[in-house]
Amino acid sequence: MSSMMITNDSRTLFNDVYHAAYDFVTSYTAGRIRQELEHVGLHDTDTFSREQAEQQLRCLDSYRSLVHWALAFLVQEGHLAREGAELYRWTAGRPSGLDLRERDVQALNLHIQPSLTMIDYVASHWLAILNGESQVMQVMFGAQGTSLWESYFNNAHDLYSVHNQWAAESLADRILPGHSPKILELGAGYGSAARALVEELRLRHQTIAGYALTDVSPLLAGKARRLLAPEFPEIPFSSRKLDMNRFSPADEDSYDFIYAVNTVHCGSPLSTVLGHLRELLTDKGQLIISECVRADYDVLLHQEFLFSLLPGFYKITGMREGTPCFGFRTAADWGSLLMEAGYAQVNVEVNSGTAIRGAIITAQK
Repeated sequence: MSSMMITNDSRTLFNDVYHAAYDFVTSYTAGRIRQELEHVGLHDTDTFSREQAEQQLRCLDSYRSLVHWALAFLVQEGHLAREGAELYRWTAGRPSGLDLRERDVQALNLHIQPSLTMIDYVASHWLAILNGESQVMQVMFGAQGTSLWESYFNNAHDLYSVHNQWAAESLADRILPGHSPKILELGAGYGSAARALVEELRLRHQTIAGYALTDVSPLLAGKARRLLAPEFPEIPFSSRKLDMNRFSPADEDSYDFIYAVNTVHCGSPLSTVLGHLRELLTDKGQLIISECVRADYDVLLHQEFLFSLLPGFYKITGMREGTPCFGFRTAADWGSLLMEAGYAQVNVEVNSGTAIRGAIITAQK
């Protein structure tokens, strides 16, 4: 059985200030994209077609979907209006991203600078990536990009950390008194989700029998272990490579919990990946994942501007007017996928507040 509900437990995390900050970053992203389109001369005409935009941007065929997404996002955010099937018209009175930043960011009592800095960084390279002058992997994972991602995926980044904290509390709530479970984390990355969890466990005086930090990059998983182990000597950490898209059950342990924050959506095909993960659970083991989600596929998310450039953020079909979406699914889709993969007691909780931003998805083997 699958169920979906709005959880009251997330009210302190997804509060009004958080939603205002999220909306601000969405507006800021749209402003930065508009600036890049104006930079290539698209503001010199009242109306233009998608083909004209691609030509002005000198866009490679492989990146046409990113331009399509960007135009649809600007329509959503009020910078463009559609004139028929293929024409776009600029609207008046929308401030640029930098104007928004100076006017409004100081009013938000949250640390969202990592989002703004990453958006600025990607925007500054966006045109060169689209036309092939810059290689996306060098931009995103070179020395500067890596440093910015480390700040982005950090519990000091309030726009991101809520997903880590919500997941940590959700897993800790499910540890039975007197039980010391074994935990497998997927996509440990820079260790922020693990840190949120072990801090929550320490706060509750809960013990665990083992914590396996895994990532497609064993270097990242090892770095997370080396950072966390000295601070949390009570936690028996291990680390290794695990690529959920190249799953091998050989010599794998069984785990009481599989834990992941904004990771599993990179699985392909997702139904197969979820089935493989189920094999790693003990008989009563649970999958607990935290994911950014969209209300429906007519809603485009500002995070897609960043993540659509990355491997693993696959296009999702079935959107309005053929507009591509990337990576982030709906809460209902997650429930259906887990049911199809054979899980029991599937539950999907979306955040409280003015808009759907995230979900906690739990299921039992």
